Amino acid sequence: MALVVMCGQPCSGKSAAAASLIRGLEAASLPHAVKLIDETSLGLDRNESYQDMFHEKNLRGLLRSAVDRAVTKEVIVVIDSLNNIKGYRYELWCLARAAGVQYCVIYCDAGEDDCRSWNKSKFDRGDPCYDDKIFDDLVRRFERPDRRNRWDTPLFELRPSEGEFTESSTPIVEAVAFLTGNEKGRKVSRILQPTIATQTARISETNSLYELDRATQDVINALVESQTQELGSLVDIGEGLPKISFVPSLLQKRIGLPELRRHRRTFIRLAGQSSLSGPPPPSDSLSAKRMFADYLNRELSDQVPSS
Repeated sequence: MALVVMCGQPCSGKSAAAASLIRGLEAASLPHAVKLIDETSLGLDRNESYQDMFHEKNLRGLLRSAVDRAVTKEVIVVIDSLNNIKGYRYELWCLARAAGVQYCVIYCDAGEDDCRSWNKSKFDRGDPCYDDKIFDDLVRRFERPDRRNRWDTPLFELRPSEGEFTESSTPIVEAVAFLTGNEKGRKVSRILQPTIATQTARISETNSLYELDRATQDVINALVESQTQELGSLVDIGEGLPKISFVPSLLQKRIGLPELRRHRRTFIRLAGQSSLSGPPPPSDSLSAKRMFADYLNRELSDQVPSS
C-alpha cells in the first residue's frame, strides 16, 4: 500500500516519530498491516554498521532488500533509518514505484546541537548511542531532503522545537491522512505508477519467448513434412493436441519454407511486443503451437496460388 521513509540526523527523534506514525495508522483502523524495518529488526549494531563505507554500504543493501521483500499493496512499510543519502532515497522511491504503492518522506528536522545532546543522554542512560567520531561523520555527510525532488515528496517535516513527536503532531496527522487517502475531508490517491524502467523484468517472459521459438519451429517442421509426404489435410503439431486442418495453400506446396519462416519471425515479434503492455506470451509449448497454427490459417486464408 505504501512506503514511508524516515529521514534525519542521528538521534533526531526518527524512531519516536515512526512509533507515533504507526500508532496513528493503527488508530485509523486500516485493513492493511504496518511493518517497521530498522537496524534493530535486522540485528545490526549502529556503530558497527557505520564504522566505514564498506559496512555502511552493506547496511543500506540489507535495508533495501528488506524493503523490497516487504513492500506490497497490502502492507504499509516504514523504514526507520538515517536514509541520509539522496541517491539512496531515490532507490527506495524506485522500489515503491515498481511495486505501485504510495510513497512519502517524514523528516525529523533537528539541529546538530540537539542531536548531539540526545546522543549523550542515551550514553548516560546506557542506551545504544553513536560513538562521537561516527556521529560527527554522519552529521557532516547528511543530505537534507528537498521537496523539489520527486523522491523526497510528499515531505512531512517534524521539528523538536514545536514539541514532542506524538500521533497528534500536525505532520504525523497529515502523513496519516495522506496514507489513508483522506486529506482535508476528500479522498485522494497518489499511487506511484510502475514503468518499464522501474518494473522488474518478469523471468517468465524469457522462458515464454524461448518456448515460443521452439513451438513455432515445430509447427513449421510438421507442415514441411506434411507437404513432402502428402499426409493429408490434417497435420499433427504435437502430442496432446488434436490434429489441425490448415488452409489448402499450406498443404499443397503453395507456401514455401522461406515464406513460412518470414511469418514465423513476424509472429514471434508481435508476441514479444504485446508482452510489454499485456500478459506474456504463452509459456507452454502446446498453447504456443495452437496460437501459431491459428495465426498461419488466418494470415494465409486468402493466399492466391502462384502461377
